[in-house]
Amino acid sequence: MDIAQLVVSAAASGDRTAVTVAPPVAERDSRYPLRGREQLVAELLRLCAGRSDGRVHVLHGMSGCGKTAVALELVHRLSGTGPRRVWWVDARHAATFAAGMRAVTRQAGLGGDEVGEDAADALWERLSASARPWLLIVDNAEDLTVLDGPGRLAAGTGWLRPHACPDGLVVVATRHGVARLWGGAAVLHAVGPLPPDDAAQVLLDHAGEQTGAAGEARALGVRLGGLPLALSMAGAYLAEVNAMPGALRDAGTPSDFTSYHRVLNEHGSSLNPARVIAHAWQMSIELLHQMGFVHAGRLLTVLAAFGEAPVPYTLLLRPAAVSAVVPGLGDLDGTTLWRTLRELAALGLMDPLEVPATNGGLPCVRLHPLIRDIARAETTTAVTLIEQALRLEEVRIPPEDPQSWSAWAALTPHALDLLQHAGAGPPQLSASQRTVCADAAELAARYLQTQGLFAQARRGFERVLAIRSEVLGADHVETVTTRHNLASVLHDLGALHEAEPLRMQVWHALERICGAEHHDTLIARHELGRLLHDMGRLDGAEDHLRCVFQARLRSGGERNSDTLAARHELARVLHDRGNLEAARHEYQELLAIRLQQYGEDHPRTATARHNHACVLHDLGLLQQAHDECRRVLASRTGLYGFSHPKTLATAHLLATVLHALSRSTEALRVVQQVCEAAVRLLGVDHPQTRRYTHDLDCFTQASASEE
Repeated sequence: MDIAQLVVSAAASGDRTAVTVAPPVAERDSRYPLRGREQLVAELLRLCAGRSDGRVHVLHGMSGCGKTAVALELVHRLSGTGPRRVWWVDARHAATFAAGMRAVTRQAGLGGDEVGEDAADALWERLSASARPWLLIVDNAEDLTVLDGPGRLAAGTGWLRPHACPDGLVVVATRHGVARLWGGAAVLHAVGPLPPDDAAQVLLDHAGEQTGAAGEARALGVRLGGLPLALSMAGAYLAEVNAMPGALRDAGTPSDFTSYHRVLNEHGSSLNPARVIAHAWQMSIELLHQMGFVHAGRLLTVLAAFGEAPVPYTLLLRPAAVSAVVPGLGDLDGTTLWRTLRELAALGLMDPLEVPATNGGLPCVRLHPLIRDIARAETTTAVTLIEQALRLEEVRIPPEDPQSWSAWAALTPHALDLLQHAGAGPPQLSASQRTVCADAAELAARYLQTQGLFAQARRGFERVLAIRSEVLGADHVETVTTRHNLASVLHDLGALHEAEPLRMQVWHALERICGAEHHDTLIARHELGRLLHDMGRLDGAEDHLRCVFQARLRSGGERNSDTLAARHELARVLHDRGNLEAARHEYQELLAIRLQQYGEDHPRTATARHNHACVLHDLGLLQQAHDECRRVLASRTGLYGFSHPKTLATAHLLATVLHALSRSTEALRVVQQVCEAAVRLLGVDHPQTRRYTHDLDCFTQASASEE
């Protein structure tokens, strides 16, 4: 069996997350055989033996029921059956899943040009025609919208689809077992609690026969609801206790099935698996305390205060910050924190630390969902630690700067999660805490805007604006700044007439609060001029931008970044007025300065080069324009991936230049990719999408007439 493995580098086109698509075979421990799933495994094996029905086979059940263990057992059983391609893709996060599926596409034999925005179509065409057996496993598919990809999962047009290969099988592990969510091309397999005899055997596997008789194990297995996670945790706890010297055990510590059962009954009689996990969790924490890890319980509670996303502990759990602000952790140092995290992972209370980080490329930990639900009691600790993280040097870098993207990729889900606790309704947090939540969420929304996720950024800014207006007042400078950010993303969304009154309000408010030549006032006026330019009101745009440029010259000089930004916008006005040679001269000088300041692959350099390519095209210097477009497209793809508004703008410009160079087939292919990506990213009604669609129609007609 050929286990596929590929690590996708951060610079790969469209994929900025490192992934592996090799099955995590080391997680299958031969000491603990899979129990109670033989019939299900046999059915999946039958489908792999040249009898595949071409449908997606869904393993569904609650967290901790062993869905992943079934998939691993399938991989293990197939390992001795001859050559077969096996891919394992983690679907916890959209970016990681998309990168994994593109890795599968490459390993299926498709070249770089075929791993574009139509990668899903190409992949399933190739897999359907494959003469070689293959197995695709998608694990942790909890957000089914992630599986939609270019289409819709339930319609069979997403990343997972029906196929025609008799030796191919798709297996998905998920909590979701509602048939309508999967569509008619899926077969649902319920992975429920284990029968009593199998549950008893799991306990005996982990704890050993010296811990009690089979009947006692059977009774405890029933008490634990037959949930494999609860069973393995209880068995591991008893094994650990029995490995300890008797003199170190506290009185009353359960050491066999019967005493463990009795302790569970003392804490409650519910068979709800979440309650069972709570008891097992508490006893595991007590065991860690006995072993000297006295911070384990409190640290787990701190982790549970954050959202469901992986927690970047190198940002949010800096020992100095945690010890200063979290009660009970005053003496926590780095070594103790690291060792405690390792022990919590070893007991199965969270993901092992050895699992490669995927969230922004930073090391993260993730609690099992049930453990997090049980342990989470309040959010104030998370607010305090987010506040501490905002002071870190790597987090203080503006979200628009690529150097900050790793940090904000990891922090954004937690910042937005906290925002819901600071919103409308009965106050859960103090005014100062709500302000912290707003600060973090606003930075997160700015990061989303930078990544081209404009609709999500807009929702974030709108919620932050509501909080700031309530807590600080409508005329406070921070509230005005949020209004400025909201206007910015409305501009990006193409809602220019919605953005204009906000731009005017912000400019006048900052002029009144800060003065006409204050830095923030000039930024507001600069953006107002940029908006007027994009609305076609060139006279008004030039008036504002000229005033900003002169003020920036006085305060910062010719090479000041803000001065150059204003000069760049004035060059765009020259361009649109038809003063092409003057605009070309300005772009050339600006590009030379940006290259000196930032180098080739920086957003500001790419913007200057893109606009230089535009004016070269308009001057009829097509080969020069083509060469510039290629450089910009490479830079922007590396920075953002292909499906980003700025990358799409450059790709569209390239298509326009190719069309002018009479390279019609190539131009049509590029503009088709741009249109498809723009529809998904921006929507059919966005002005840019409409422009791309119009050009697609024109290019198509021109190509047809040439034929």
